[in-house]
Amino acid sequence: MKHRDDQVSQAIVKLNDALCSFERATGVESVFVLREAGGFFHRSVNGKPVDETRNGDIEDEQLFNIIKQ
Repeated sequence: MKHRDDQVSQAIVKLNDALCSFERATGVESVFVLREAGGFFHRSVNGKPVDETRNGDIEDEQLFNIIKQ
């Protein structure tokens, strides 16, 4: 789902790119979850967006558990 504000959409892409590069360089994993009133949400793991059409049943807590190990 694309954010209704282009600047926010671009910032999400830029942050995901940086997180992906950082994870590749350091091995440090991350989970990014953004939820807004009104229904917009974005989730990514290590800078890679979670495909909601394929993984819609995965809850945020399950994503956070990836990095708690």
